[in-house]
Amino acid sequence: MSSLRRLGRRTAWLMAGAAIGLAVVLLVAALAVVLVGIVAGPRAVLGTPPPAAFALCAIAAVLIGSLLGLVPGVRELEVTGARAMLGARGELIVPEAPRAGHRVRTVAFVVLHQLLGLAVVSLLGMVLPGGVAALVEAATGSATGVGPALPLDGAGRALRVPLGLVEVALGLGGAWPLGLLGALLAPRLLGPTPADRLAAAQARADREEEHRRIARDLHDGIGHALTAIGIQAAAARRVGERDPALAASALEAVESTAREATAELDAVLAVLREEREAAPPTSPPPARSLDALLDRHRRTGMALRAHMDLPADVAPLVSRHLERILAELLANAARHGGPGPVEVHVGHTEDELRLEVVNPLPETRPSTPGRRRGHGLDGLRERAGLLGGSLEAGPADDPGAPVWRAVAHLPLLTRPEHRSSS
Repeated sequence: MSSLRRLGRRTAWLMAGAAIGLAVVLLVAALAVVLVGIVAGPRAVLGTPPPAAFALCAIAAVLIGSLLGLVPGVRELEVTGARAMLGARGELIVPEAPRAGHRVRTVAFVVLHQLLGLAVVSLLGMVLPGGVAALVEAATGSATGVGPALPLDGAGRALRVPLGLVEVALGLGGAWPLGLLGALLAPRLLGPTPADRLAAAQARADREEEHRRIARDLHDGIGHALTAIGIQAAAARRVGERDPALAASALEAVESTAREATAELDAVLAVLREEREAAPPTSPPPARSLDALLDRHRRTGMALRAHMDLPADVAPLVSRHLERILAELLANAARHGGPGPVEVHVGHTEDELRLEVVNPLPETRPSTPGRRRGHGLDGLRERAGLLGGSLEAGPADDPGAPVWRAVAHLPLLTRPEHRSSS
């Protein structure tokens, strides 16, 4: 039953194409009669037209049928018909902004729809009646004037039987291969063009990059906050009894860091839910954000020596990336570094920002390189690469003791209002 329903839907699709094609043919025929009457006179209309006239009419019919493919909304109708009636498998698209490739393919499918429909009508209206007439003539022995011009003797009547059966089979079954042909060609002509596939691949790459960016934000922001909370909580536990004031300060830092981490997590979740605010909140000056980050780490007991030379007009995008990179490097120093001060240097040239973080390595570090090759440094390199910068990190020899040195280079981009005022 499913095959019969599919055949019925495809036959209906072919008949719709035949109706459009016949309307075009009748329009061309009427215009041809009018033109012949005007040019050659009324009597020329009653004569037999030359073969060239038929060729010109056929070309005119194809041209008019092609113009239908350029009418707005026709592609939508063809896509709907191909899905619902032809059962076409494959991706069919209706582009929001059709390009030349879409229009050419739509025109080709509209012409194909009409030609296949006219072929079915020819089979049903000419081949099928001829086959039935041949069988009737073979059975009765009398000419009907519809079948083939064969003698009605024994041999002629015998030939009419297979010829009639073939014509009846073609007339009744011709819709099946023609409908199948339309279903096979629909994805090729109504499907995505190479430009559409390229745009879809770019969109997928953009989504994947967005997911990686969110993952970096979660790792850099939330991971750093959890590390700071753990260190501050451990410090509060160690000094809780002998120095309540210092313990209270550490717990206050835990509370503040947890609140900031929660706000940052809410912002990331809002991005995932596509609930971004119309206007992003104004960010504090970059130097103030970096100072606050250093103060949080100092409250955990980290000995920090910072030298900051940062322009006031750094673009927010660059300052956010700089803050993320510094936060991750300080968290790494707290997790994997040895005792001793951590050196932080932020400087700049005319077109580049430079961040350097140096921390001592632990005395026994058999697995330090393995830990250092985690996902954190890879994420920082990706983050720096997004802006066209770079990050290098690894153990280095220092005059006093072995240290871990990380150096990030970022392009110095300034705020648009500062560029215009200058």
